[in-house]
Amino acid sequence: MDQKLSVLIIEDSQNDAELNVLYLRKAGYIVNFIRVETDEEMKEALATNTWDIILSDYSMPKFDVLSALAIYQASELDIPFIVVSGAIGETKAVEMIKAGAHDYVLKDNMARFTSVVKHELSEAHLRQKLAAANVALKKSEERYRTMISASPDGIFITDLKGIITEVSNVGLAIYGTDTSKDLVGFHFSRFVPQDEKNRLDEIFEGTMMDGLAQNIEIKFIKMDQTLLATETSATMLHDAFGRPVSYMIIIRDITQRKNLEMQLIHSDRMAGLGEMASGIAHEINQPLNTISMAMDNILMEIASDENIQKDYLKKKSDKIFNNITRIRNIIDHIRVFSWGSDDFMTSAFSINGSIMNALSMISEQFKHHAIDLRLNLNDQIPQVNGNTYKFEQVILNLLANARDALLEKEEKQPDRFDKSIEIKTFDDDQRIFVEVNDNGIGIKEGNLNQVMMPFFTTKDPGKGTGLGLSVSYSIIKEMNGTIEFSSERSVGTQTRIILQKQTVKAP
Repeated sequence: MDQKLSVLIIEDSQNDAELNVLYLRKAGYIVNFIRVETDEEMKEALATNTWDIILSDYSMPKFDVLSALAIYQASELDIPFIVVSGAIGETKAVEMIKAGAHDYVLKDNMARFTSVVKHELSEAHLRQKLAAANVALKKSEERYRTMISASPDGIFITDLKGIITEVSNVGLAIYGTDTSKDLVGFHFSRFVPQDEKNRLDEIFEGTMMDGLAQNIEIKFIKMDQTLLATETSATMLHDAFGRPVSYMIIIRDITQRKNLEMQLIHSDRMAGLGEMASGIAHEINQPLNTISMAMDNILMEIASDENIQKDYLKKKSDKIFNNITRIRNIIDHIRVFSWGSDDFMTSAFSINGSIMNALSMISEQFKHHAIDLRLNLNDQIPQVNGNTYKFEQVILNLLANARDALLEKEEKQPDRFDKSIEIKTFDDDQRIFVEVNDNGIGIKEGNLNQVMMPFFTTKDPGKGTGLGLSVSYSIIKEMNGTIEFSSERSVGTQTRIILQKQTVKAP
């Protein structure tokens, strides 16, 4: 296809100008040209027209190529400037190129004229595309800077090795400084506690593999060495060729949210303790009754026989002290559980042990309601990382819901049935499972998707806060796990906790 070409020819000879045009037309160009031979004519032509290329003679009576190049450079145009002249020496050729000419062709060797024109037009087109790309890149960078500045979250840019190269103002504020020198040049892991560096490595590796990691809770070390609870996301940044070049790490201060979660957890915990009060009384009364009976036996033995045997006294005393220890342990555990220890502290703990601790506070209550509590615990499952008191709270919530479902069914169903709850633990290659199964009233199908929503409850007014399962879900999610429900009305409910196996930290 013929290409239109606007040509400015600086030439004092009309014949030579037309000869140049003839060569261009033979090469397939549709040529529109103007010939000028003075500096005023050249300035006017540049000011009033748009040109694709400039062809210039070297020397003219009223003008010369160096003067023309000076005008060309002042115009700041980026179009090919080719000198078409008679014989010129090497010195003059170098001088022209230094002055801004792109190439030159000798009039007595026009064979290369067409190839020079095509090459320079192609080079000019590439330069124009590059200039447009640079303008677009600059605008993109400006939008990028605006985005970083406007983001309510802290943004950290690191290279592929994790070295921080840039920090947003919010990121500086989160760290507690007003200068990027305190952060730029350091590895991001410097600002993460030692016990969470593995999680940070997983964020980097996951982002490299998938391009994105979202909403990972991880602690951040501030300048004053205090710890900040954050929700961290990361994304991979690429260059124009799609190659990964850096990470963008976005951290959100979730201190207020964690404080609210702690308040909800504590509120639910205290509500649970209130519900368990009668059960706790049973737990304590049983060893108290044993102590009382032991003391009565001792007193009766003393009254009937002044020479009471030491072995008898030791046996009874051991029983008394064992039950006192049991009461003390129950009270200590309730006290620690109610305060929640340190809700941010995680360590390795035994799931089965946590379940047994929870049962120590309510097993007598279940006996009082004639609920058969069956344990099927696999003692080979590994420890997990988390807060054992929070996990106990989850178990207590699930057991309380199972108990209520059994009692509701007993109230509504005229036929007597054996009330039972099974707690089961098992594992596979990658996961650990905890199941709480009951044969209670069950959950209506329409409510299954809502049971973990805050304040949702199917219980009568005043009989539930609606926080239990919502809080339980948050606790299990914090342990990188999930909770699943399956239920059939009037048949029962299965609640399954699924935790990923992990490398636990020694307590």
